[in-house]
Amino acid sequence: MKSWLSVCILTQYFPPEMGAAQNRLGELGARLVTLGWKVEVLTALPNYPTGKIFADYDSGHPSVDELHGMRVVRLPLYTTKGGFGRRLRSYFSFVRSAIRYGPSFCSPPDLLYIESPPLFIGYAGWYLAWKWKCPYVLSISDLWPESAIRMGVIKPGIATHMATRLERRMYAKSAGVTGTSNGILEGVRRLAPGTATQLITNGVELGRFGKNKADDEARQLIGPEPGPVFIFAGLLGLAQGLDQILDLAKTLPQQVPGRFVLVGEGPVRDHLEKRLREERIHRVRLLPSQPPARIPALLAAADAAIVTMGMPIPGMIPNKLFEAMASELPVLLVSTGEPVERLRQADAGLAVPPGDPHALREAFTQLASDASSRRQLGISGRREVENHYDRAKIAERLNEFLRTCIR
Repeated sequence: MKSWLSVCILTQYFPPEMGAAQNRLGELGARLVTLGWKVEVLTALPNYPTGKIFADYDSGHPSVDELHGMRVVRLPLYTTKGGFGRRLRSYFSFVRSAIRYGPSFCSPPDLLYIESPPLFIGYAGWYLAWKWKCPYVLSISDLWPESAIRMGVIKPGIATHMATRLERRMYAKSAGVTGTSNGILEGVRRLAPGTATQLITNGVELGRFGKNKADDEARQLIGPEPGPVFIFAGLLGLAQGLDQILDLAKTLPQQVPGRFVLVGEGPVRDHLEKRLREERIHRVRLLPSQPPARIPALLAAADAAIVTMGMPIPGMIPNKLFEAMASELPVLLVSTGEPVERLRQADAGLAVPPGDPHALREAFTQLASDASSRRQLGISGRREVENHYDRAKIAERLNEFLRTCIR
């Protein structure tokens, strides 16, 4: 009898792409290897968020490589970065590739671990679990189709009807479900009360983050202008509500110190650049996306983090929140619900609801004007991450849950 267990992670998004799901799956997969698992990943050729296959990959053929002890199979798909119809075509093109190539490129695992969204990946998950005669566990980081409709990723209609039916069936037939927030797991339990669930939050590799990670290159990118610097590093998307930062920068009185650095790519980058140029907004510096290895240094070179949401998204907790706290940065959070609860539990910053420019300006002014308070909030946030959001501890919980689901 073999002494190890095997898992295949099925996900459309994976490193070297940047994003919360990519970071979580890449780091947890590597941790599972150290905990005695044989890990294979079945994913798409990297293309997110630009919609173009990354250099060094052949867009027409599967690719196989290794990452931190994991064998990674990358499959061709239709790529796009916009448009409802095009997004659906991209999702289903990966479903087809996974069904076509998965059985021949991957070994039958003891367990299939399926990342959603997009929920439509479930069609490929069903087929592969049947083909390999293994149970599957769902990893849910957004409640589709509800959150997808709110963000405008898909529109109400046939696609959402299909997604709703698929959602219920996927939960009910799974050996278990992991979710990145309590809100997500509550939604799962409402639809499938008999399904086993486990909270597997986003988190960080603690050794990667900290105030000592700043370097001259990061400081140069941040810029020499007077601070304190509030940084946003991540996807520049519709759900993030980044116009709130530009609106705030425009209305700050001259006597209030502080400026903003936005780092990343995404659907609204061109819009933000146009606003900065045409409205002559001087307190905001917009930087291109940086390699994941550079993000800790950029965070460490800043004085605070600003994490924004443009609308309530059920169960969503931005991973930027934990990365900022791990970097000892106080957080100015624009959100409602569970992210606010976790920030307040950590005593790591100030929170205001989306769409309240007066409250946002007051909170920014308070943080920007009080260096001592920023230091204390940053220390408190780091302590909270060490206790609750350390990726090593999260991986141990996942390891135990997956083994239980196999049994």
